[in-house]
Order: sequence, then structure tokens, then C-alpha cells
Amino acid sequence: MSGRDLTQLAGRAAHSRNIGALLMRAAYRLEVHGQHQVPTHGPVLLVAPDLNLVSARIVASMANRPIHTFAPKALPALGDIPVVSPGITAARWALELLAAGAAIMVTSDVPPLGYLLAQGPVPIISVVVIEGSGKVANHPPRLRSKIEVYFSAPRTIEVQAGVFGSADPCALRVVRGLGERVRQLAADARTESCRRSGRPVTGKVHQ
Repeated sequence: MSGRDLTQLAGRAAHSRNIGALLMRAAYRLEVHGQHQVPTHGPVLLVAPDLNLVSARIVASMANRPIHTFAPKALPALGDIPVVSPGITAARWALELLAAGAAIMVTSDVPPLGYLLAQGPVPIISVVVIEGSGKVANHPPRLRSKIEVYFSAPRTIEVQAGVFGSADPCALRVVRGLGERVRQLAADARTESCRRSGRPVTGKVHQ
């Protein structure tokens, strides 16, 4: 990805965020918690495994900085990242964006979260959306319904030699171990958000 590509992506992400914020606040009653915990500068990885199409747009619109969204299938059409098939291309794009100091949001394990973290530590923020879907998981919530968005405090997972049984940070067992730690962070954030809200998390991107 060239510097020009990165600049164009940054511009599209900023434009998408500005327009999306106006539309989402007009359509729903939004409560955003922990927005200030997203660093305004530097690389950051937002992990949001329970989003449907509308929820992903809400998160990208309510964050305090432009976010580049990675997701399979139809979701990239609503964001600023072209459709990238799972594989090395998606991972390379994500790493280049992080190296450029961007914020990216991953809504599944594409690109693999453990692989991204094996390349070097980066702040991780779990994102949870409460009541972000309709009666069917991939349907939008009804208009003017109350939707809550929770951004967790940033966490960093350090890769220490031998902690996963290998000194190679890119070994399969290391990548899997890092991915499992990220999933645990996301699960803890979901539990805490449900406790604070008193409402369940609903909606999945993938069937």
C-alpha cells in the first residue's frame, strides 16, 4: 500500500465518520461510554466481534477519531476498506495501517488478531454494542431505539519469549495464544458492559 493509498483511506474514514455521526444520531438514541479511552493519536486495535452492519457503522461514527473497519462479506461496503479476502493481503493492509499510526477495527478474526499482535504490541480496545440489532440478528434496530456503545480501557498484550511454548513470535502456537487472549478480553468486556447496562448484547455480523 502506497503513501497515497494510506492518505486516501484516511480521508475516506474521516468523511465516513462525519456523515455517519449525523445519520446515526438522527436515527437512534445513542449513549456512548468510554469514548475518551480511545487514543486520539497512534496505532490502536479495536476488537468488536458482535457487530451487525448498523452496529459497525455506529461504532465507527461515535469513536473520537477515524477508524478503518475490516470485516468479511458485505460489511466493507459500509466502511472505507475495499473488500479484502481473508489471507495475507488483509493482514498486510492492517499492519501497514497500524504502522502508519491508524486505528483499525476488526469485527472477526480476519485478519487474524494473534498474527497482528505477534508483529509487535499495540493497544487493544474491546467494543460492545447493546441493542444494536432488530429482532433478527442482521436486521437494523427500530428507529429511535436506545443503543449503548461501550469502549473498554486500552490493554496491551506483550509477547514474551517462551510464554506460549515457543521463542518465535510468529509460531502458530504463539499466534493462537495471542488470539485467545484477545478473545478473553472481548468476553470480559461483554460481561462488564452487560452488567453496567442491565441489558443483553444482541446481534452478530456472521450467521
